Amino acid sequence: MSESASKARGALVCGAVALGLLMSACTSAAEPQANASPPVAASPSAPSSSGESPTSIPPSPPSLNPDYALTINVTIANGKTIPSGEKINVRVGQKVILNVTSDTDDEVHAHIGGPGYELQVTAGTPAKGEFTIDSPGSFEVESHHLEKIIVILNAR
Repeated sequence: MSESASKARGALVCGAVALGLLMSACTSAAEPQANASPPVAASPSAPSSSGESPTSIPPSPPSLNPDYALTINVTIANGKTIPSGEKINVRVGQKVILNVTSDTDDEVHAHIGGPGYELQVTAGTPAKGEFTIDSPGSFEVESHHLEKIIVILNAR
């Protein structure tokens, strides 16, 4: 075999190997990946979206979408609140649901304009209440007995 034929054969082999590597890289990327996309936050009161294609733009997070009710789970125990002073973005017109458990009798108050919203809490008994943010602004939700801010709702 001549030297030029040997070089040509070597070039063909290298080209075939390179093409094979490129093709295998393309086909492996097309296979479905477990956890290929980040999880989307959901709310029990969220509308169903089973007809969405994988390339569609995901909906706004529940805390920023007025079509979703924002649920805030609150624990009051040993003189502390969880959450404690956390800032949460909400939309005007969005419903806010409070699920509160406490080790003492308390009153949770949301300063949302006018008389606000009050939820009576009995020690050891879960309490649930809801209200809607009707105007833009920052609104504190607090424990009256502890005089502590639970969350600050930033509505826009």
